[in-house]
Amino acid sequence: MDWKKSQIVYQIFIDRFNKGPKFNEKLDSGLYLRDGGKIRNWEETPSRESHGMEFFGGDIDGITDKLDYIKELGANVLYLTPIFLASTNHKYDTHAFKIDPQFGDEKSLKRLFDESHARGMKIVLDGVFNHVGADGIWFNRSRRYGKGGAFNDPKSPFVEFFDFKKWPNQYRSWYDVKLLPELNLKNEKLRKILFEDENSVVKRYIKMGADGWRLDCAHDLGKEINSLIANSVHSVNLDSYVVGEVGSYPLEWLKATKLDGVMNYYFANLVLNGLMGKFKPYIVKRELDRMVEEIGVDALSKSWNMLSSHDSPRLNWTLNGNDQLKRMALTFQIAYPGNPLIYYGEENGMNGGPDPDNRRAMIWDGHQWDWKFREFVIEVMNVKSVEPALKGGRYLKITFDPSSPIVGFGRYNEKPENTLFFFANLSDENVHEDVPIAYSYFMHNVELEPIIGRGEAVARISRIEIEMPPRSAAIFKFKPRFSTYKMYKDIND
Repeated sequence: MDWKKSQIVYQIFIDRFNKGPKFNEKLDSGLYLRDGGKIRNWEETPSRESHGMEFFGGDIDGITDKLDYIKELGANVLYLTPIFLASTNHKYDTHAFKIDPQFGDEKSLKRLFDESHARGMKIVLDGVFNHVGADGIWFNRSRRYGKGGAFNDPKSPFVEFFDFKKWPNQYRSWYDVKLLPELNLKNEKLRKILFEDENSVVKRYIKMGADGWRLDCAHDLGKEINSLIANSVHSVNLDSYVVGEVGSYPLEWLKATKLDGVMNYYFANLVLNGLMGKFKPYIVKRELDRMVEEIGVDALSKSWNMLSSHDSPRLNWTLNGNDQLKRMALTFQIAYPGNPLIYYGEENGMNGGPDPDNRRAMIWDGHQWDWKFREFVIEVMNVKSVEPALKGGRYLKITFDPSSPIVGFGRYNEKPENTLFFFANLSDENVHEDVPIAYSYFMHNVELEPIIGRGEAVARISRIEIEMPPRSAAIFKFKPRFSTYKMYKDIND
């Protein structure tokens, strides 16, 4: 089985996940205060006024110590936010492409790789190659690294790494934020450092044991750079994985680049707005079908189905703590082509609004967990992991009346008995419908039982009768009712 199509991704914002055994040692050394930072207690709430300069002390060793916890959820891929040296807690303002000592060192990272792989888990690192920090070694605006750097010396070898309109104060920066000067990736020397040379950043960490890269701001990097980075990663390990951060419709980013997949925020947009009543059910259904028709199941199946992340409010906040809507969202997440991503703490019902509230420290006190929801997360991710049709299986479009509140589709592969049907009722009323099933191997002489969720579905000749409670979603599977009879016999059976 291609692991790129069978991922259950667990995203970790490193500073907020878990403290390793060396936290007090780092605290005593003043490591968290080096750029004007402030240490916070684990139970405190992140402050927007801190501008990313408050630290809670999570690190790489802390992640390694919790691998069994993550494994218990069913996750088999860890996506880590940036690990490289930077001023802020989020590390998207890179100073240098070496591990930030706040998080650990190469020894701690290698231990994480080894311990993860021993548990059958992959590691995807965050690659921030569109921009760096203004106070980093190359730009060095604050002169933290001496008198050189592109901002201080027009003859610096690093000047060509940036796009100055007028040196030194007019330069291209991400979202015009002067703290984040954008890199000039047309520069051949810079490309070699980042991803082309054999000891480049991208290749070096794949050789060290990383299984892939998530490319930050993939839409900003552009199609050509995405492809160049993906080619570099795959040249080291053909089985490695490269996923791009894309907030828009995924088509061109999957069609015109060598990316394996994208963070499918278009999926999140459809599902969450559908559940909140902002999009009508027929719109959700039409757009989910559109993605399959235009992009294809193969590319979608290697992408990440998003519901929340460090860049968006938590699921609990978005859906106003509605447990049933949250369960529906997760059922959508595993049923549709793609890999589900769990943002740390979501499994226990953690709350949090827009950044930085969504980056609260992980709650490890089980007394504060939503245990019923946690059990559902484990149950639904187990369905994803054991059902072959959900690992790159084909997509069956099902036709509903435009006024129907039902969103549904099928998933299937070469074995008819693996066929699944997903139905979601987005209305506040009980709904009974009868829909045609345009599938040549539809097994009508069997029962359909829900393997996750609530509802009833009865297989008739070339159609299904559906009975769905209000605000519910379910995945149905064939349940054989004969002991000796076999449909669709083949001479090789």
